[in-house]
Amino acid sequence: MSENEQILRHYDIAPDSEYNMLMSVLRVSVSRHLMDEHFTVVEANPYYYEIIGYPKEEYETLYHNKCDLYFKNNPEDWASIVRAVEKAVDAGQTSYETLARMIHKSGRPMWIKLVSVFTDETINGYPVAYTVMTDMTDYIEQEQALQRSNAKLLELAFVDPLTRGPNRTKFDMDAGGAILESAPGDYVLVSADIRKFKLINDLFGIEMGDRTLRYVYEVLKQNLEEGEFLCRTAADNFCLLLHNTDKRKIINRLSVMAHDINRFNEDQERKYFLSLAFGIYPVLDPNLPLTQQLDRANVALKNVKDTNDSRLFAFQFYSDLDRLKLMREKDMENRMQDALNAGEFVVYLQPKLSLKDDTISGAEALVRWQDPERGLIPPDEFIPFFEKNRFIVEVDLYVFDQVCSLLRRWLDEGITPVPISVNMSRAHLAKTDFLDAYEAIRKAYGVPPELLEIELTETLVFTNPEALFQVIDQIHRRGYRCSMDDFGSGYSSLNLLKDLRMDTLKLDRAFFTSQNADNPRERDVVTSVIDLAEKLSMSTVAEGVETPAQTAFLKEARCDMVQGYVFSRPVPIPDFEALAFGAADSEKA
Repeated sequence: MSENEQILRHYDIAPDSEYNMLMSVLRVSVSRHLMDEHFTVVEANPYYYEIIGYPKEEYETLYHNKCDLYFKNNPEDWASIVRAVEKAVDAGQTSYETLARMIHKSGRPMWIKLVSVFTDETINGYPVAYTVMTDMTDYIEQEQALQRSNAKLLELAFVDPLTRGPNRTKFDMDAGGAILESAPGDYVLVSADIRKFKLINDLFGIEMGDRTLRYVYEVLKQNLEEGEFLCRTAADNFCLLLHNTDKRKIINRLSVMAHDINRFNEDQERKYFLSLAFGIYPVLDPNLPLTQQLDRANVALKNVKDTNDSRLFAFQFYSDLDRLKLMREKDMENRMQDALNAGEFVVYLQPKLSLKDDTISGAEALVRWQDPERGLIPPDEFIPFFEKNRFIVEVDLYVFDQVCSLLRRWLDEGITPVPISVNMSRAHLAKTDFLDAYEAIRKAYGVPPELLEIELTETLVFTNPEALFQVIDQIHRRGYRCSMDDFGSGYSSLNLLKDLRMDTLKLDRAFFTSQNADNPRERDVVTSVIDLAEKLSMSTVAEGVETPAQTAFLKEARCDMVQGYVFSRPVPIPDFEALAFGAADSEKA
């Protein structure tokens, strides 16, 4: 029987099951000490000294059997032992249990479990107690390591590493729970985005970009009220759940947030304007899954228009029409490549009528989508979307290929061809060698370049005139004609126009919107533009001409050609051939 067991049995100390378990795996010491103010150790077994790392003689020399001196470097642990004893005595208990740190001679802190039993024995008038000391260091450190691991897992699960705030998962839990407990209309979900945030990283570096995101998060957080939630959902995207009051107050709150965020620039040597966009979805159905509600806030965000009063932010409330639009765009995105491969995109030609001899002297190639399920899809439903996702580049090249193929057929069949103009999107300008692809197609068909005209829109020309000078020069060096489309649809610069070596100026239908064909101001403007084009050696084409009166005026003003419904809509190629070349040539073609 061990010394520990002998002492415990002598004083009728019945070890509990936990003690039995610890005895089997841990070393245990027992000390006999007085219940005086020093807890003076009277005697202890060898394990007592082994645990604390001091030989008995050294321990007694240093601490004179006064336990409180041993705790001089960690008095808070001594205080916890004293409190445990006092609590047990005050409660009339015959034992106490506590956990305290003790310092090994080597300086290593240890976690020691102390279980003390009071006895009737006294020495010098002081009661004697027996204390079982168990080294719990490994156990406690494992528990602490587990707690740290759990805390780290919780952090990984619920904390955004950049802002140190809730991440999307935590937001879904908190905001989703609040919505489920709310009444319809109590909340609005707001999806917020820093517009052109990539420029901050590009101009000032990623570190400044991260600082900006943390600052934006803190400002948004400071503007939250009780029961509102916030998280960063992506790089520069944030989501907020706000109390719903009315539209005006919601807009005012977002305006305040945007203004507060832009104070970020005040103390910076290099300022950068932060513009925010907000998509707002009023939560009318609390039972709708949160992911669907967030999708609708994002739909509103994607459709934000830059038409609001404040330049600091733009906003838009969700509407089902926006959602349907995005669904249609997603459907088109899923089908566009297969549609192109299957030849569903069809070239239509709109004749250009010469006002000198009333003959068809050219055509503009336009694209239509002949969908097997939806029928003929008008261009205004897919062209703007293709320009956004850059698929327009492939469509433009496809149209150019079809036009070259058509011109080749006309030449091979002895038909005198008319020049055909094709549109070129600004998306092509992303590559400086984009004309190489056009040239490869033209050369493959052996079509003379003078039969082809490339149309550049007015907005493209005046957005980046320096780049366009080079593009126009390349177009001419390859032998193509070049025209400015939609002239007059925007705020054209006549000063810049003189520097652009265009072959053709196409007057936009905006010149002919007046219901009064005899409007003198309209007539003067159109006549002046035609005169200017003639002096700059440009031919003129009037687009969107719809009435005989407009045609007569344009002929009087010496406009070269007209294009519009007054003569013909865009038509399939066989119909154009019938108009341009007559029935015989059309049948031959």
